[in-house]
Amino acid sequence: MSTVIEENTERKAGKKYRIIVRSADEAVRVIQRKLGPEARVISVRQVGGQGLAKFISSPKLEVIAEIPPEGEELESEVLDTSESLSANEVDLVAESQATDIVTPDLGLPEEPSSLSEEDLNDSDVMRLLGRAGFDPALLSDLRTWAQWNELKKMPLADALKEITVGLSDRYRALDNQGTSNRIALIGPPGVGKTTTLCKFIAHEVFINKNVPHVLKVENGVPNPDDALRIFCEVVGVTLFREPTNIPQVSDESPLYLDFPGISLSHRDDWTQTGETLDLLDVETRVLVVNAAYDRAVIDQVIRLSSLLGATHLALTHFDELSNSTKLWPLVLRSGLSPLCVCHGQNVTGDFSTNVLNQLIARTFPEQLYARGISRRSS
Repeated sequence: MSTVIEENTERKAGKKYRIIVRSADEAVRVIQRKLGPEARVISVRQVGGQGLAKFISSPKLEVIAEIPPEGEELESEVLDTSESLSANEVDLVAESQATDIVTPDLGLPEEPSSLSEEDLNDSDVMRLLGRAGFDPALLSDLRTWAQWNELKKMPLADALKEITVGLSDRYRALDNQGTSNRIALIGPPGVGKTTTLCKFIAHEVFINKNVPHVLKVENGVPNPDDALRIFCEVVGVTLFREPTNIPQVSDESPLYLDFPGISLSHRDDWTQTGETLDLLDVETRVLVVNAAYDRAVIDQVIRLSSLLGATHLALTHFDELSNSTKLWPLVLRSGLSPLCVCHGQNVTGDFSTNVLNQLIARTFPEQLYARGISRRSS
C-alpha cells in the first residue's frame, strides 16, 4: 500500500506514501517538497522501539500521506488536514497519537533553512528576522529596547550579536529559584511529564550519584505506572504509590512526584492539584510545557499553572522547533524559573539544565547567522 518516499519519487494521484520523520515540522517539509502542497496527511503514529529500547532511543513518527485523485474527496473516515498543509495541523495530529513511549533514532538529516538568497540580501535587519521566522512578540519586545534605533541600522552580524547579548542579560537578570528535595512534575496530558521525570531520575542516579525516590500520584485520576515502573527497576529506584511508605527525604535522596495530566478545560483540577501539593509539602512545582504547542495554548497553560503555585519551567519537544524565538517572551515574563530543556525522549540524554545556552543556540537560523558572519569578514 505504501512506500518510504525516495528522492526521485514520482507523484501519482490517488497513491499513498509512507514517510518516517522525527517531528511534525519535518513531516510538513518533506511532504510539501516531495509530494506537493495538494498532498494530505491521513494518519500519524509513533513507530518502533520494543522493551528497553523505548527508553534509550528518540521517537519517530510514521506519516501516511496521499495525493487525492483530481476532483475526488477523501473518504469520510480519513482525517482532513485542509487544502494548505500547515505545521500546526500536522502537529495536532501527532499530539493526538503521542505517548511517553519512545522509538528508535533513524538518523535522518536536518532540513536546510528556507531563507532565500533574496531574503539574505535584505539590509533591513528586522524585516530579515521576520522572514527568518522570528516570533512577532519577540520582535515587538526588541522594538522597546533602548538601543533599538541603533540596532536596526547595524550590519547583520553586529545586530545578531547585540540581540544575543541583550537576551542573555535579560535571562541572567531573572530571579531564578533553586529546587527543594521534593519535586513535582505537572502539566497537561501529552506534554512528556513522565519522560521528563525519567530524565531527572537518570540525572540524579548517573550524574549526581544520589538515590531518589518516586511517588506516583493519582489525585482522583487513574495514573498507570507500567513504563515508569520498568524504568525505575532498571536504574534501581523505588517507585511508591502511597506517600505514607516513603523513606526519609533528603538532598541525597530527593523525592520526585509524577502527577496525571491536568485538563486545560478544568480549572478546578489545577486548584485541587495545588492543594494536594500543599498536603505533600512539595515546594518545587515544575510546569512541563510542550514547546512545540501553539503560543496561545502555552499562554493558557502558564495562566492555569498559577492556580497550583508552579515555581519552575521544563520545556519539552524542543527539537521540534524551527527556532526558539516564541519561547523568549514566555521564559522572560512567566515568573517561572527555567529548569531544563528536553530535546528528545532518550531518557539518558537529550536533556540540558543550561536553558540559556539551548535558547541562544536555537534563536537564529544557522544560514542567517553564517551569512551575517561572512558579511562582516568580507
